[in-house]
Amino acid sequence: MPNLVTNKFKIHNAEQFIESLSETSATNLYLFIGKVDSWSDESNPPAPTDSIANTSFDYWRSMISAKKVSSADVSHIIPRINWESNTAYTAHSQSNNEQSANNFYVLTDQMNVYKCLQNNIANGASTIKPTGTGTGLIELGDGYKWKYMYTVSPQDTLKFTTSEYIPVKKIGSINDGSNQYTVEQSAVDGAIDIINRTSNGDYLAQFSATPTDVTGVEVRDFVVGEIITGQTSGNKGVVISYSTGANTLTYFPNANALFTSSEIVVGNTSGAQATLSADIISTYKFEENVFSSVTNTTVLQLATDANTTTDSVYVGSTLYVTNNAGRGEQSLISAYDAALRRVTVSTPFTITPNSSSGYTISPTITIKGDGTSASARAIGNTTFGVKDILVTNKGLNYTTASVTISANSSHGTGANAEVIIGPVGGHGFNAIEELAGNRVIIDSRITGNESGFFTTDNEFRQVGLVRDPLQSANANAFFTSDLADQSAKITVSSVGGTFQADEKVFQGDSLANSTANGVVIDFLNNNRLRLNQLSGEFVSNSTVNSITGVTSGATAVIVSNGVANADMKPYSGDILYIENRTNVTRATNQIEDFKIVLEF
Repeated sequence: MPNLVTNKFKIHNAEQFIESLSETSATNLYLFIGKVDSWSDESNPPAPTDSIANTSFDYWRSMISAKKVSSADVSHIIPRINWESNTAYTAHSQSNNEQSANNFYVLTDQMNVYKCLQNNIANGASTIKPTGTGTGLIELGDGYKWKYMYTVSPQDTLKFTTSEYIPVKKIGSINDGSNQYTVEQSAVDGAIDIINRTSNGDYLAQFSATPTDVTGVEVRDFVVGEIITGQTSGNKGVVISYSTGANTLTYFPNANALFTSSEIVVGNTSGAQATLSADIISTYKFEENVFSSVTNTTVLQLATDANTTTDSVYVGSTLYVTNNAGRGEQSLISAYDAALRRVTVSTPFTITPNSSSGYTISPTITIKGDGTSASARAIGNTTFGVKDILVTNKGLNYTTASVTISANSSHGTGANAEVIIGPVGGHGFNAIEELAGNRVIIDSRITGNESGFFTTDNEFRQVGLVRDPLQSANANAFFTSDLADQSAKITVSSVGGTFQADEKVFQGDSLANSTANGVVIDFLNNNRLRLNQLSGEFVSNSTVNSITGVTSGATAVIVSNGVANADMKPYSGDILYIENRTNVTRATNQIEDFKIVLEF
């Protein structure tokens, strides 16, 4: 049966992991290092396995020491995608099943994160770096539109940023003074920020004569629905309308690639052909200028270049005020007197435009959906048709929407567009969910010997995470201290020779017949051995108290009460993560910054 584990579920698990470290009954999570003895091939550590023998026992036996991980050491992360010029980025779309797998956001050199909302419509290359930290849409000259999401702080850059990942978080209701807080609070649920034009519309082809067959003798009609091809350009299109014997036709171009002036156009089915007498033009009417005069809020006179021959030619189109009085308002044209160049709009302008106000006339954009108040306008010209659709009111509460592009019954057909609806809460409301933050990074720093808990006299080869270990001193209670020494600590006297790191120490007649043995982590102050990989139990009594080093031959006597167990009870808690490494040599002035990435 088909099924799907959603990104929401993965992100939820990541959130639960982080929240578990700060809850009232918080998880006790520790980063540990282990394994002082060598791999069989030191340059190629083996892959760790998840067998019970390893995760329940062997990793514990090899453990050296551990440090507690706090909630401040953990963050959601997302893959790092650096903005690069001449690179195409995928725009956000509510219908993209692979959104999180695409490069749909970027990190700039200012450590600002931007989400791509429109990518030059046809996945064109981004050539202008997005900048700014405001709440509005960032529109650039390369056709890209971006949404500022957040800035990675210097602290988070140091702690959680790597060459592969960057941190991501949600601020929430408490104002931390960041730009991200303002973005979250300004987000609008169900807003429409982007409408993608998917086709420019139909075009008018004008010929020098009635089409004929290839001989030029027999009159031949183009057929509606057939493919037509430009002999010179090779561009193609589909005939939308044609009247018998006419020297014009309306067609829909393939990939918006237009025929070139003066080339011969041939019908693939009909065999009709004709020579273009003029440039291809859009079937839509566009007008842009400054009002000649304004009568009132509904009656206005267009500039002298407006149509003066056809009444009602602009009826059904949208009049938009581009600047000065009335700027940003739009209304549907309900009547047009060509002789007077006078338009009447159906809805009065709130602010009356004047003779300094600029205007555009373009096809009307109608948005239908389950939200409210969204509006938009088309921009374009007779050469390109509908080039873009600009949202003039984002509206709210949309979960589904469609758009139609219309003008007048006498002209303007074929343009289409797709409405892009933002995520729940709106763009910028929840960066973790919007940018697919289903990974977590744990950053833990080990400085020197950490008050003696971490050896600086030996190497380690394993790093891991253990959850909710118990106390060795009280197996009914969780271990909660900040640091843990996981060695068996043996205090000795009467030392003969020097015990060596990594050698085996045993108690008994020989290693083979020993009652206890372990591997030396370090030998401190000539009187204290720390061991792991224990087998058996070291004792000190009247009959058994001596130990011997297998490699060094060193000997010593365990003092009374000289055996101290590991701080965390071995084999308690859960090993959540293990990483086998090549050997890491430590020093007293050394700092290891461990960054562990977990993907849910």
